Amino acid sequence: MAYDPKTQRLISLKKLAGKAQTSNDKDLANEGLPSGVTVTSETVFGETITASPSSTSLYTITGKVEYLRFPASFIAGSDTTNGRHGFELKLPPDYEANSSNGKKGTYPFINGQSLNITSGSLQLVPTSFATSYEGKPFSGGTQTKGSGTQIPILDARDWYLDYFNGVYFQQDPPGTGDHSENPDYLEAFLYIGDMLNVVVAAGGGGGGTGDGDPNAQYLVLSATGSLSAERVLNPQTGLIAVDSGAGNNYSISLDNSVAATLTGSQFSGNVGITGSFGTESTALFNLGLSGSLTQLTDGTSYLKAGSNITVASASNGAITITGTGAGEARKKDAYFMSSETVAGSSVSVSSSDFSTGNYNMNKIDIFLNGQLLHSGSLTQVSAAERDYYIDSASSLKFSFDVRIDDILDVVVFAISS
Repeated sequence: MAYDPKTQRLISLKKLAGKAQTSNDKDLANEGLPSGVTVTSETVFGETITASPSSTSLYTITGKVEYLRFPASFIAGSDTTNGRHGFELKLPPDYEANSSNGKKGTYPFINGQSLNITSGSLQLVPTSFATSYEGKPFSGGTQTKGSGTQIPILDARDWYLDYFNGVYFQQDPPGTGDHSENPDYLEAFLYIGDMLNVVVAAGGGGGGTGDGDPNAQYLVLSATGSLSAERVLNPQTGLIAVDSGAGNNYSISLDNSVAATLTGSQFSGNVGITGSFGTESTALFNLGLSGSLTQLTDGTSYLKAGSNITVASASNGAITITGTGAGEARKKDAYFMSSETVAGSSVSVSSSDFSTGNYNMNKIDIFLNGQLLHSGSLTQVSAAERDYYIDSASSLKFSFDVRIDDILDVVVFAISS
């Protein structure tokens, strides 16, 4: 004998509602014993599912979901005299060549993989996350997105998609046998993130990585014994380690004594020396700093052209650095507007002299009410594409009206020689 329809309905309803089935005479509210659906962390989504996935093109990945067109194949033995009822979905035959999923090529993300035999490792994202995840079955067509005839949700065949195992079921087939209107493809979103067991293992130090990377390593301050790929940080002589406690910085700095231990070694790259230079400089250069005082070993000068800086060393190791010539002096003037000036008219800034900065926009800053303005040509200012134009050594033209009580700050870096 088999379960009658009432028993089947009550078992399903009560199981999903968290109640046990003890009697067909008891409705859901009358059952007192609890129950539930058994799940494993290996088949539970462990990462956030977006509510707005993109289906613009096939193989598009949005967060942890990927939009695919799955081939649908008839499941042998699921037909009746009315036609074929059950169809299984598979990954595309060229999935590994077209997908950008980092897990492609590793089981179960391989070409032509049937979803239902992976025991939940491959799952479609159901509509419980968003209506955008509704599967779209097609009859006919090719592997091209949207090709063929889409089977609507309310089609007379009354179809159902199991998002967990990728099985498509149609209650009333369109005809018998290999009917042309049976589904050939179904477009839906595949979950490609980590399952809960991997995410929990990563968070608890169980060897997981949270991104499927089995080669991750962990740097720790002292051995824990719980991380399979841990490395212990061990500052060597000459380094000072300061642990500021949980939630704060762990800092490593160079001990001053390290200079005394580097005799016979050489520094390479950019080496900076701060402080005054005296007879003690001899010890510094005995450390292995070599080459000219004014150029690198390949002959390239590291002194700015035109800087007129002279570097000289004495026999006792002392270094003398002198400089003459070009320099810059910053001059700032503030102007409190007492009258209005329309756009395009000249505004006097009599205490400023733009010629001292050679009218160079890199040497001149103009602020109006504390806001930095942008300079341009007269044509650009007239077209309101820039804020101001230098009209003369002590005047400006603006692309907007200057009003009473506006504050104009003028900064000029005067170039001297």
